[in-house]
Amino acid sequence: MRRNTRRPKAILVAAVAALVALGAVGSGCLWEREDHTFGSFCAAAEGGEEHCVGENLGPGAAWSQAEKDGALPIEVWATWPNNKTLDDIVASSYSLDVWFGHIDEAIEYVRDDARNAESLRATLAGKLESLLDEATQRQRALLARTPVDAAGNFKAAMIDKASAEREPLVAALAADSQAMAAVQAIFDQARSDVAPLRSRYAGVAARFAAYRASEAAETAVYAALSEQASRSDIDGLDGVEQAVLAAAREASRAPGELTAEILRSSAALQVFAASFDEAMAPHGELLATRGAVLPDMTSGALRSLNAMLGYVQGRVARSDATAAALLGGIALRRQALRVLQMDEGAREAIARSRARKASDAFGARARAQVAALSAAPPVSEKLGLPLLAERCGELSALVQMRPLCEAAASSWREAGCAELRGRFDAAEAELRTGLPRKIAAGLAALRETGMTAAALDAVEARLDAGDVKGAAIAYDAAVRGAEGT
Repeated sequence: MRRNTRRPKAILVAAVAALVALGAVGSGCLWEREDHTFGSFCAAAEGGEEHCVGENLGPGAAWSQAEKDGALPIEVWATWPNNKTLDDIVASSYSLDVWFGHIDEAIEYVRDDARNAESLRATLAGKLESLLDEATQRQRALLARTPVDAAGNFKAAMIDKASAEREPLVAALAADSQAMAAVQAIFDQARSDVAPLRSRYAGVAARFAAYRASEAAETAVYAALSEQASRSDIDGLDGVEQAVLAAAREASRAPGELTAEILRSSAALQVFAASFDEAMAPHGELLATRGAVLPDMTSGALRSLNAMLGYVQGRVARSDATAAALLGGIALRRQALRVLQMDEGAREAIARSRARKASDAFGARARAQVAALSAAPPVSEKLGLPLLAERCGELSALVQMRPLCEAAASSWREAGCAELRGRFDAAEAELRTGLPRKIAAGLAALRETGMTAAALDAVEARLDAGDVKGAAIAYDAAVRGAEGT
């Protein structure tokens, strides 16, 4: 009996010991121990106490504890380790990164897991905000108290770098100095070479200014000679003619010399510019690396010389035309005065001769007009449409002759007018109705070819406005455009 009583007791003791051992071994697996090494997560419910857990348990553990002794909203925040001061945290970028990561984790839990808007607002505006403000102010204070010697650090780094690269840098600077010395020598030589050219240009400019100022006097001379010629008799015209020739020679002499000087100065400047560019060509890359631009020492002067030359040539042309007109007028006056010196019979004979020549010339032109109008208008090569602009011009010219041919039969134009009188009515009718019909028919043919309507509409608009000549010109252009000619 005793054996049986002792055995159950022994079994019970062994079981209790085993259970205790199991609890000791399994406690590390069933309940994780808090770790505050890198900080803590804290939470506090409305009307409840503050609950903090190790950061390894996460913000959810703090939330769960706070939820048990209070109501929503629940504020959640993250703190730095208890064994570190705020100065330690803000002075270490690593510690700040860890703390900021915990802050983000706390906010994400409230927003994404708890999903409570009131708690999120409380979290963002509560303890978390005050901790961030405190850290920011402390960091500013530390930065103000211990400024970084950036200039000193940079200087030290540059001294080290210069020591390491001293020899190649000295060599590069030496080569650079030699190249710049060569460039400077070219500039010095250019300044020396351009000095006489500048002096020559100044002389040309002064001479041109004087020449330009003399134009009014030159014009006045020609005007006086013209008036003198109109009052001179046949004997006095020779002197006026010689005076006109002398004035023309004088008007050509000064610009001739000035033109030669302008051309010589322009050529010298162009030679200088080419020589300077050639000398600077090997140093173009060096100047480009320094953002330097080659000076332009000649283009302004060359443009000015070209403008001077244009004025001189234009004035010479005007002077020559004036002199030629005066000489022609003197010749006509001399001829008229000689006729006046003849007797009446001779004058009548000359008048009849001139009238006959004029009549023959007018008759020839009239017959040519009739022949041109008798022929059909030309047609385009591809479409075979009539081209009417030239015919419209011929018809208009013929109609304009009608008033001249209504003079007496004794007129010197009578022979030619006799050829034209039978054509006036037909020409007017063709201008009024014939040509517009042909233009309209041609436009219809062009529309069938698929030509753009805008150009054809413009022709029709002119036709409707009564501008037959303008319509004919625009129509011919449309035909040629359709054919690509």
